[in-house]
Amino acid sequence: MKKILWIIVLCMTVTATKAQKTPDTRKILDKTAALFTGKGGVKAIFKADNFSNGNLQGSISGTMCILGNKFQMSTPEIITWYNGETQWSYIKASEEVNVNVPTPEEQQNLNPYTFIGLYKKGYGYQLKETNLRGKACYEITLTAQNKQKHPYVIIMDIDKNTHVPMCIRIQPQKEDKWTRISIHQFHTGQSFSANDFEFNPKDYPQAEIIDLR
Repeated sequence: MKKILWIIVLCMTVTATKAQKTPDTRKILDKTAALFTGKGGVKAIFKADNFSNGNLQGSISGTMCILGNKFQMSTPEIITWYNGETQWSYIKASEEVNVNVPTPEEQQNLNPYTFIGLYKKGYGYQLKETNLRGKACYEITLTAQNKQKHPYVIIMDIDKNTHVPMCIRIQPQKEDKWTRISIHQFHTGQSFSANDFEFNPKDYPQAEIIDLR
């Protein structure tokens, strides 16, 4: 479950070939990162596909809402809330809610906010221009300078006009496993309340709460 969440939240943030860092590429990434830190929150609709040796292993679709260091993610299987301190994960099939306080390491795997500046640390950039779904895009490949770093390679397609991330391909380590996240809608300046990032037991009266704190 954490692996799925890591894949999704990573789709909602700007992450980082060993290549010379060019000012233009860094400027593009900075503008994309700024979409997550501007006034209001972000809401996106996504689809994530997992591949191994070129073969599709599974897919998941859902919605992600982000406001500062808080987020909510909803998919057909699970809803996750994080209010900046406590995390609730509601598993629909079993009607269970797991409650925990993520460690800094777990936050890095799960929380979109922690990835906003990741591209600034230990990655080389390579830039080219391409087209995706009828739109002109920048394709930026980021490769970790340390081969043990996780994730190892990220390829982002960024809309040239809006700087919105349209697709992100992630290679966790130096192996033939990839995740492709397609972002089909992306809205900034969204209005959220604190309640949007907390589990409300009144909405799920049959849920079994498992407190792991």
